Amino acid sequence: MAIALYPALRAAGVHLKFRPDFHHPAVATVFRLSGWTFGYAAANIVSVYVIKNLAKPGSGGQDAYSKAFTFFQLPHGLLAMSITTTFVPDLARFVARRDRPGFVARAGLGVRLIALVTFPAAFGLFVLRRPIVSAILQWGNFDAQDTLLTSRALAGFSLGLVGFSVYLFVLRGFYAHQDARTPFVINLVENALNIVLAIVLVGRYGVLGLGLSFALAYVLTAVWALQIMSYKVPGFSLRPIMASLARMLLASVVMAELVWFVARLIDGDDGTAAILEVIAGTLVGAATYGGMLLLLGAPELTALRERFVRRPA
Repeated sequence: MAIALYPALRAAGVHLKFRPDFHHPAVATVFRLSGWTFGYAAANIVSVYVIKNLAKPGSGGQDAYSKAFTFFQLPHGLLAMSITTTFVPDLARFVARRDRPGFVARAGLGVRLIALVTFPAAFGLFVLRRPIVSAILQWGNFDAQDTLLTSRALAGFSLGLVGFSVYLFVLRGFYAHQDARTPFVINLVENALNIVLAIVLVGRYGVLGLGLSFALAYVLTAVWALQIMSYKVPGFSLRPIMASLARMLLASVVMAELVWFVARLIDGDDGTAAILEVIAGTLVGAATYGGMLLLLGAPELTALRERFVRRPA
């Protein structure tokens, strides 16, 4: 990934030279922050190890969990990370300039835009989980039972997509302040919640419970992270954010109902019918969600269009 970026850096006139200087203040800062980051990564590794081993041996639960997580990561990577990547440098610049109002405005907009794109993706994954898995994976040795198991895990994961994406964005707000300790503590609590909930839910719901524990843990800690940000950064108000999220939730529920209705009309969870369900559901869902937000007067639509649609010179 680093090598792939090198030609773009050269084209931009950025010439890198390796010049080690372990006493440089920037290097010292990296070393100071990396300890907390190492702990953050270690907690995630422990959590994944424990969660996967809670799946019943020989049940296919571990494989279903891994495949469902891959589906879950796709909208996060394509949608949420596209926004996060463009916002993080702005957040760091506002902190460096000690421009608190600028940071508050940009961080709040980032949270709302990420929620704007992940809400429909989450509800779409939930409603169309089985035809999505079937259309892509149900070939050869991957049979209908495997599809069912993976779609159950995906059902749980999908409920946490908004929380997961918002959570990771808010943590970057702390990193912009060169605060790696707060993300470590929040992440430690998130992983502990995930493990405890998984132990409670796996016996009754199986792999669905594992996906659901992941979702609940991230939703709860995303809200907590937002609250901590409001304490640490005066002026970062949760009220307008929650009002926007309520509009998006309402639009997503209406969208999900119509997508479910369209999917039932096609009535098929494998082969060509599954592909048709996914295509028709996506088109109907996008139109419904956008229409509902326009009806509700969501200002985030304008902000999203201004950020990603280039106007001709």
